[in-house]
Amino acid sequence: MNKGDMDNTAIANLTAGEPGTRVLAVVGASADAPPPGLPPRWPGYDIRFISGGAQLARDAADAEIVFLWERVGWLRESWGLMGSLRNRLRWIATATAGVDWLLFPELAGSDVIVTNAAGVFDAAMAEYTVALVAAICADLHTTIRLQASRQWRHRETTRLAGRRALVLGAGGIGRAIHQALSRSGIVTTCLGRDSREDPEIGRIASLRDLPDLLPGTDFVILALPLTAATKGIIGAPELRLLHPGSWLINVGRGALADDAALLAALRRGEIGGAALDVFTDEPLPETSPLWDLPNVIVSPHMSGDFRGWGEALTGLFLAQLRRYESGQPLLNVVDKRLGFIPGR
Repeated sequence: MNKGDMDNTAIANLTAGEPGTRVLAVVGASADAPPPGLPPRWPGYDIRFISGGAQLARDAADAEIVFLWERVGWLRESWGLMGSLRNRLRWIATATAGVDWLLFPELAGSDVIVTNAAGVFDAAMAEYTVALVAAICADLHTTIRLQASRQWRHRETTRLAGRRALVLGAGGIGRAIHQALSRSGIVTTCLGRDSREDPEIGRIASLRDLPDLLPGTDFVILALPLTAATKGIIGAPELRLLHPGSWLINVGRGALADDAALLAALRRGEIGGAALDVFTDEPLPETSPLWDLPNVIVSPHMSGDFRGWGEALTGLFLAQLRRYESGQPLLNVVDKRLGFIPGR
């Protein structure tokens, strides 16, 4: 397997089956509200819309392909009861970039291929991140708060040029963020599992170098997949290495940062602030103190949801389905042991 592609032998094994109509289960959608751009019929397939666990066991136990349109927990709950699904299922295509919510042990240990939506959200998330950095440098969050209370308080802003940023994550999203920030004049370093030279973004540092790189950094940007190795990668020790004006920006997964340590650092003014688009618990509870902190920007997991994202996700799935039918290697194949696409 190379760069997220499945080799031809594997795809041939996947598509080799009994002749007849294949079952495609679209999970988390309905016939009345299908994924945008999904045709009502596809030659050679019986498309079934599944909106709940009981319906999955009843109507899609013979599915060969599952298109996961929404994040659902009941696929795991139904797995042990659905021997026929486990025997027939060959491919799960998820409409998300992260798959930490999906890879329960039974699925991870199976022969089922899992693909994600890598590539769809890269540019949008990079643009959103640049917008956050620019807003922070312009102190826009304070301006909006002062406007709400009709206060005229002149302040100075900070130039983007010359600021220093660390992007944790060297996949498609992290690389897009690196390139966008660099074009804005921000001195940007990307961190991945291993250090290496990259032809597009230059030197990629290792995550092991994080403690040495945090001092002097103005923006720490989290764009990693959530795995056992990355959970809580920003905790109290890392936050203590930042200077009082540093900001943490998280567009990856909420659990990449230690919630309690981050809240304590924000309250004590040990860092400048945090712009958070993802949270350990979503939606963010109304009782969360993050809502009221003046040095926190909260957004509802929307950094990649550009207008037209639904059509883009469906278009990716249909392109993959054509590859599947023709015996070509599938793209975006997740290494289920690692929890992400290796080498991307």
